[in-house]
Amino acid sequence: MAHLAGAPDTERPSGLPLSVTVLLFASLGVLSTYSALQLWSLMATAEQPLLWWAGRALGFVAYLALWLSMIFGSLASSGGAGGVFSKKWVMDFHQEWTLAAVISTVLHIIVLVTHAESHVTPWAAIIPFASQTLSGEIALGTIATIGLGVVTLSSWLRTHIPYAAWRGIHALSFGVMILALAHSIASGTDTQTWAASWLYIVTTASLTAVMTLRIG
Repeated sequence: MAHLAGAPDTERPSGLPLSVTVLLFASLGVLSTYSALQLWSLMATAEQPLLWWAGRALGFVAYLALWLSMIFGSLASSGGAGGVFSKKWVMDFHQEWTLAAVISTVLHIIVLVTHAESHVTPWAAIIPFASQTLSGEIALGTIATIGLGVVTLSSWLRTHIPYAAWRGIHALSFGVMILALAHSIASGTDTQTWAASWLYIVTTASLTAVMTLRIG
């Protein structure tokens, strides 16, 4: 998706006026800036170590990247929402957000394993219910991670896998998203905050809407 200097402009999603697109990105920028300032304020007054904050931040990044991957994947399956968006544009974003989800999930796990106070061992990160702390909650994340790895690997090997088998494996991504949501809610220390609560509500509602559009 990188835009090279001198290369022709890539397709912009049709059907969305430029003013609406600018407004959407501006709103996202304002929301991100506000959230970052709130997080910085909390960090300045908290006694938690930097690794704890890094682990929480990477957890949110992994969750959001997975959500965006699911959103764009569902839009791609519905032909770019019935032609509203460019299917190539949507597929490119689906693939890039999937990669972002994998990378941020791996970093999230590494930080938690490195942080002694999390009590998450390397075995607990790859074996469900092996954690002595929050066993069930951590297991949800472990199973989701394994599922994400299987789905991603199947996409990389798509040309070597029968289409029906690939479709079946790819359908696991919906289960992965549900497990990731359950893991985030159950194990997150900031689940009760308004920001986290609204994040889970908005992502769940929007993905359900896109899924309904896809089925319909």
